[in-house]
Amino acid sequence: MRILEILSGPSYDSVIAYKDAGMLLYELNKSFNYTTNYCGCNSSEYEAEWNPQFLKSVGINKISESLEFKQQVLDIKEYIKDHIISYDAVIFFNYGNTIYKLAKLCKQVNPKVVVYVKLDMGKGGYAHFSPNRDFFFLRSYFEAFKSRYIDFFTVETEEYYNTLKDTPIFKGRLHYLPNGVSTLGIDDVTVNVEQKENIVITVGRLGIYEKNTELFLDSILEIPDNLRNQWKFYLVGPQTEEFSKYIAKFIEDNPMLESNIVQLGNITDRNELFDLLKKSKIICMPSRTESTCIATLEGMYFGCVPIISRYSSFVRDTTNNETIGKVVDDYTSSGFAKAMVEYMEDEVLIKAEVEKAISYSRDTFDYKTIGAELNRLLMLYKKG
Repeated sequence: MRILEILSGPSYDSVIAYKDAGMLLYELNKSFNYTTNYCGCNSSEYEAEWNPQFLKSVGINKISESLEFKQQVLDIKEYIKDHIISYDAVIFFNYGNTIYKLAKLCKQVNPKVVVYVKLDMGKGGYAHFSPNRDFFFLRSYFEAFKSRYIDFFTVETEEYYNTLKDTPIFKGRLHYLPNGVSTLGIDDVTVNVEQKENIVITVGRLGIYEKNTELFLDSILEIPDNLRNQWKFYLVGPQTEEFSKYIAKFIEDNPMLESNIVQLGNITDRNELFDLLKKSKIICMPSRTESTCIATLEGMYFGCVPIISRYSSFVRDTTNNETIGKVVDDYTSSGFAKAMVEYMEDEVLIKAEVEKAISYSRDTFDYKTIGAELNRLLMLYKKG
């Protein structure tokens, strides 16, 4: 099988490619011997640096130098006209008129090509397709007609899949395929549970509205002193200027926490980040909103018990229907403190939960599992 993936936006970017976009191709090549090609458009941020291991499995092409979306689409169309005849399948991301038109062009040039769209669906996308929306059936039939050149879609959240799979637009074409954890370039993925330390970690862009990191700090304050003093609280990620001022004032007001709170800044070396996760026992993510939240999945993959807010419908997928870790619904510091304390004071419980997190995440969110399901779907829809 020869498969092509095309992304618009600032997508000629190794950071994006080493997440789901490129890892799907990487796994299809490694496990199923696909010939794979990743096609992105210019990124203005920096010159992409590519992992040699990735380049052995995935061809890469920059198909547009433009930063303007309209020009990118024109360049993508020219690329399709010139190259799609050589491929058995093509992957697009998201949905909408542009994707539907590109799918039509692919079929016009190569009627046998399998067109697959990964919806990458968050709350906004789900609301767009939701059966509760006004004039739902009329909209859905119209969208089904516009998207008729797409062979199948996948959605990353099981709740979304169960709600949408029988709607007119998706009926017979929608499948569940979660996002996963990329271990590309990681030297060692083993976890020694016995060597874990008393560390609670949070990871992300600290201080932005979505991450709600202030609540994490407030919850630390509510943990009993004698227990809190036995633990460290790691904050990993770039900080907004406002948050840097906030945490400085927080520690000034609560000097007894200075030795417990460890600010590690932005860590770009994934081996270094994952080594921190291997040492940590708990990952705490009090986010106001997320989609998948890969940071939580990565934490679980390396043996962190998740204590998280109900930041999206994917929370149930993350926690195996809330049988691993804690989902804190009330968005209060006392709620998060209580959830952390339950594990912090019970070594037997936390060890058992650590092992459950590792087992579940590696069964469910490993790209070998995800790649195998995608291969099955591509074979199912393959023509001729």
